[in-house]
Amino acid sequence: MSTPQQPRRPAPLAVRAVQNLQTEEAIDDAKIKRTLASFCGFTVNGYMMWIFKASEGVSSESQLFFYLLAFVMLVVTVRERDASYFFSAFALFYIPYIILAAGLSAYSLAAIAAGAVVIGFQRGVTMKSLTAGASGLADALSQSNLRRKILKLSQSDVEAELLLEEDLGEFREIEGELIKAKKVHHSAKPAMKNLLNKSIAQVEELQVKHATVLARSAGLTGFLKTIDRNKLDSEIESLRQQLATASDDVVKAQLESTIKMKEERNLKLNDLETSLNRVKMQKLQMREMFNSLMDHLNTLKFTDVMTMEASSDSMVKEVENLRSGLDDLEKGLIEAEKLRR
Repeated sequence: MSTPQQPRRPAPLAVRAVQNLQTEEAIDDAKIKRTLASFCGFTVNGYMMWIFKASEGVSSESQLFFYLLAFVMLVVTVRERDASYFFSAFALFYIPYIILAAGLSAYSLAAIAAGAVVIGFQRGVTMKSLTAGASGLADALSQSNLRRKILKLSQSDVEAELLLEEDLGEFREIEGELIKAKKVHHSAKPAMKNLLNKSIAQVEELQVKHATVLARSAGLTGFLKTIDRNKLDSEIESLRQQLATASDDVVKAQLESTIKMKEERNLKLNDLETSLNRVKMQKLQMREMFNSLMDHLNTLKFTDVMTMEASSDSMVKEVENLRSGLDDLEKGLIEAEKLRR
């Protein structure tokens, strides 16, 4: 027998008073922000109305609408105890008159922008949310540009969405290091510039190979995600059960052939997953080798000529190791792609 639930006791009077006070403070704070924003929009657009004398020549019907709007918004302002309604109405009411008087100009754009800000604050949009939205848009554009650059360098037809944030971050880091090295090159002395010219050109070639590896591995990873391995296994098991109960020789032969094809496909998918796992480990190794190479490039400006020559020889070896490693990665991915077909 379940025990009856105790009725919920109301919060003490002091607690409710504090909660109500906090709610009122939050409402008042939002109201102040809306009022300030709408007043600024009203002032900006009102000033432009005065500059262009946009109210001159206005028809009597428009003047009547102006007075009616003023009366209605005044009533709303008094009832809601919020002056932002009054200022917002006129900030928006002025916009078409400014556009007609100023034409397509910076003033018209400023009036529209002021109206947009007013509407935004009336709908509860704050500077924090605007900043977050702008940051999100900039990040999305940056990711889109990186995807396009990787595909352009790799000359690959992989879908851009298959390049994940991890791939973009890896490419962004390498590109950032390359930019640093180029800055060192531009500010270096002539002797060092001659030494760095070849190295930077080689690093740019490595960046192209790295982009190719990223695009190919992203394409193969995306392909593997589209395969339902559990479904494939269940299909094989179902065919085996049918084979066990089949009595017709022709049906048995067809079932055996189908099972064999599906098992071969399963084995190829296993090989493909193994290849991609190896590629991931090799990519980590390539990343560390690239970091070592960039460390050499970035520290050359602090060395003398003799050390520069020794570092140059060391960099040549590192570049060759990186190139051969990336070549091996690419060959492995090509072989894995063949398994996919």
